[in-house]
Amino acid sequence: MRRMISTLIVLLLALAGFLYQVRLAETLPNMRGMLPLGCGLLLFAVVAVAFSNGRVRMLLAMPWVHYCLAAVILAALAVFGRRYRGGLYLPGRINPSEIVKMFFVLFAAGYIAQAQTTDGRLTIRRMAILAAAFGFLAIEIAIVHDFGLLAQLALTLTAILFAASWGWGIVSFAGVAVTAMMVMAHPIGHLAVRFAVWRDPFADMTGAGWQTLQGLAALVSGGWWGKGMGLGEVHAVPIVSSDFVYAALAEEVGFIGCALLLILWLLFFVFSLYPYFGGQSPSETWGQSPLKLRGQSPSEPAELGGQSLLVVGLTASLGIQLILNMAGVLNALPMTGITLPLLSHGGSSLVAVLMMCGLLIACGGKLKG
Repeated sequence: MRRMISTLIVLLLALAGFLYQVRLAETLPNMRGMLPLGCGLLLFAVVAVAFSNGRVRMLLAMPWVHYCLAAVILAALAVFGRRYRGGLYLPGRINPSEIVKMFFVLFAAGYIAQAQTTDGRLTIRRMAILAAAFGFLAIEIAIVHDFGLLAQLALTLTAILFAASWGWGIVSFAGVAVTAMMVMAHPIGHLAVRFAVWRDPFADMTGAGWQTLQGLAALVSGGWWGKGMGLGEVHAVPIVSSDFVYAALAEEVGFIGCALLLILWLLFFVFSLYPYFGGQSPSETWGQSPLKLRGQSPSEPAELGGQSLLVVGLTASLGIQLILNMAGVLNALPMTGITLPLLSHGGSSLVAVLMMCGLLIACGGKLKG
């Protein structure tokens, strides 16, 4: 039942996002093919994994393959990428950042599960290898100037480490926090512009701060109930179909409509995390090692532990993406260029997010040995 409800939620969000992009008259021709392709991959993942008792053994057994795929994609983006609307795209206007996120989660979940001892601990040597691997990806991401992607991957890795080990999770969170403070104190390049807009968008009202101010104006004008679908002045916000689609929605459906959107995502995340908690209360299980949670035998530490970490990682990645986008539109955080999952413009993004959701839904049954 949880799988069915989760699938319906995701399909509803994907269809709503596609139709809203049509309303904004920004739909690329290939998006008409991307929607059924993404939905097909979602359903394939649900059926294929669900009928294998909810396990993702083969995916988690080769973490370094996923890592290499992510590294190669970023390298190709650095070499062949072209700038468009501030972002870097491969030929055909393909943005592979969403696919990198999925491969990174598969790598982190599989590697940490294999690196854990039978009592759920992670050795310093294993953590050093993980830190070096993440550092190499961070350098590649810095080369392509996608610092929103870097922030999302860093926070996702922190969430996975918290799920596996409170100690290493705290260390990771401290590292992310210190790095963020250093970047905020000494931003460079387009980061300096984004931080300046975040601090005072009125300082350059007709330049760098224009998009943020127009987005905030749309949010305020929507009020509680919105102006009605199709009645908002959505194109007053520059490039509204991408990073600022949330502002357009808020203007037309208001606070209540946006709250319903968040409730749908929250329901999906609750159903997704259910197998991590094993059907128990989160207060009884949160912070324990997935190995201890599952009560599994030492002979299978990587398989079920990895599935728990995969659930946490994919949920965290999508949740963090939602938060970063909405907080950026609200100017609560600097704008990162992160899109709103399933609602922002983009065909490759739509397919990749649907694949991630399909994996989560497939793992939606209670984990059993």
